[in-house]
Amino acid sequence: MESRPEKGGASRTPGEGAGFLWLAILGFFFLGLILLLRHEMWQDEWQAWLIARESASLPELFRNLRYEGHPGLWHLGLYLVSRVAFDPLGMQLLHLTVATASVYVFLRYSPFTRLQKILFILGYFPFYEYAVISRNYGLGVFALFSFLAVFCRTRPRNYPLLGVILFFLCQTSVYGLMLALVLGVILFWTAIRERTARTWGACAAFALFLLGVGLSVLQLVPPADSGFALDWKFDLDLPHLARTLAAVWKSYVPLPALDYHFWGTNLIPDPRWQALLSVMLLAFGLLLFGRQPLPLFLYGVGTLGILAFTYIKYPGSLRHHGHLYLLFIAGLWLFLDSSFPGTEHESSVGRASAPAGLRSGHRGPLHYFSKLATALSDFCQAHLKLALTALLAVHLAAGVWAASLDLLYPFSEAKEAAALMRRQGLDRLPILGDADDAACSVAGYLGCRIYYAACRGPGSFVVWNRERKTELKAEELLRQARELSRRQQTDVLLLLNYELPPGEFPVIPLQKFTRSLVPVENYHLYLMPMAKP
Repeated sequence: MESRPEKGGASRTPGEGAGFLWLAILGFFFLGLILLLRHEMWQDEWQAWLIARESASLPELFRNLRYEGHPGLWHLGLYLVSRVAFDPLGMQLLHLTVATASVYVFLRYSPFTRLQKILFILGYFPFYEYAVISRNYGLGVFALFSFLAVFCRTRPRNYPLLGVILFFLCQTSVYGLMLALVLGVILFWTAIRERTARTWGACAAFALFLLGVGLSVLQLVPPADSGFALDWKFDLDLPHLARTLAAVWKSYVPLPALDYHFWGTNLIPDPRWQALLSVMLLAFGLLLFGRQPLPLFLYGVGTLGILAFTYIKYPGSLRHHGHLYLLFIAGLWLFLDSSFPGTEHESSVGRASAPAGLRSGHRGPLHYFSKLATALSDFCQAHLKLALTALLAVHLAAGVWAASLDLLYPFSEAKEAAALMRRQGLDRLPILGDADDAACSVAGYLGCRIYYAACRGPGSFVVWNRERKTELKAEELLRQARELSRRQQTDVLLLLNYELPPGEFPVIPLQKFTRSLVPVENYHLYLMPMAKP
């Protein structure tokens, strides 16, 4: 099938050949499966699974989700899986299937070169963070790519299907909601421009979109006793602003520190340098998209929204910041896809629609600024293919590094700790865990509830309410252990993700597990003998 040149020197075909497509998809799936079977799940993965598994009904599921800060689409899927499979492998296979579906849509419909497509799907976010680690964000990737594929390729435009996709995108995460808001505005603007806003299909799409936004917000509003992410920040704090801007660099260039505990780190550790480099990356994106309204709006407003949320409400981690990278890729999708009508036209309009003073030859500051912006925009477009391929190669390197370490070393020590407890019969003792968010991983592998010191009671998943006490002193922890021992009339096993000072407390050290790639999921086991009457 004939290819033709695209902006920035890229080339594309209307659809990839079946051989390349299925070879790439099967390769992605089986590589992901190998990693998934070796990956030890950590607390965030277990939290979602345990909520779904422990919920006896759909109303109970959504009651348990009140403190999570996420809409319930992913948990609803896990609820259905957990009705037929007690093993969390069902969750992992579901997640890998969603990631593979995202890869299919990207390979089949995106306008990038074959090399760029392969580099992208094997990059850090699609191949590792949003495929191997089972979280709700993979659903958002699938919905985003599906929207772009349908929006750019269906003629006449399939508004009802686009509305359905936006509805589900709203239900994936708060970041999915922000993406959906920007895409919804683009869809509305397109309907007005194409004079289809009053058709039944467009009206149905907007109704579904608004319904999705409303349901998502309803689920995101925390209960009155929530203890998670309570603060809002509206004052100007320059170090905090630098850390917020740094999210752009960390998501675009996720090269980790060359360290055993690599996850979530960056090769450049100083947030001030990260912020400066982020500004340069943002300038490149804005100049690149500057003469095309839709890619510019998607990229600019979407990035601004996520950064504002990061500054004001929740700083987040690399898995959250990855949505900034996805926005850049989505903007490029619109920018490069010649099947989307109006891109060439809007680019020419951008060149022709200069202010009257500029067209008349006036040589004021605005003229020179416009000339400079145009020259820089042309420079960015001319070097886009090389810059994009280099960026995707960086993501490939980061993905290979992360996958290799996860393959060779335990991501979490929870699985090994649970296995030893079973072998030695320690799982038959009352177990007191602290911190609870780390101990829940062991509870998941054991398949039982344990006593959480933070909430002073038994549980499996963590309830993020204000009754939960963190950073307990060792004396309080041991007091609870003694009370538990008296009630149960037996020894108590302490499961901690920190080490007690040796010799200071009446406990017997049993075993420690300290090889986790995620330091908070190292564990220390202690035995507190039953108190004598």
